[in-house]
Amino acid sequence: MSDSERLRLLRAQFDDDYLFIRESARRHVDMVSRAAHARDDEMATTAVAYLVHNLYTAFQGYFLRIAKHFENSLKDSAWHRELIDRMKIAIPGIRPAVITPDLVEPLDELRRFRHLFRNMYKSRLREDRVTEVSEIAATIVKEFDTCHEAFVGWIDALLAAEEAEG
Repeated sequence: MSDSERLRLLRAQFDDDYLFIRESARRHVDMVSRAAHARDDEMATTAVAYLVHNLYTAFQGYFLRIAKHFENSLKDSAWHRELIDRMKIAIPGIRPAVITPDLVEPLDELRRFRHLFRNMYKSRLREDRVTEVSEIAATIVKEFDTCHEAFVGWIDALLAAEEAEG
């Protein structure tokens, strides 16, 4: 597969990842609305938490795809946090920043919540905490639209430059 073909594949994968993020966000919004009508319902709180978990996992998948394609490594034992930090920086000659610095802390908050959710055994979810991370997730989704459009716009410019040369 040529570099151009790999880049086209990557571009298509980002579109697919983005559609999954948008669908996950829609499901999250729907469940938040349903949970609002089911106050003190542990299952509704758990469902919202699960969808926040899924949404963060979708962002992580998107970022991993970038790290693997452009940087080819994530070795640190704290790679989950490092991945978020890497996405805020432009790497000259390799790729632009993927997210704004303002998204780093909110994304890290979701990352920490996802870790808690995945490793929760003898604890219960706190409804107030789930509400808090749910609101953070909604904010990230709104801001990520612009980040995604800018990043795939950069890929499109690379592809257009290759076509003009070739």
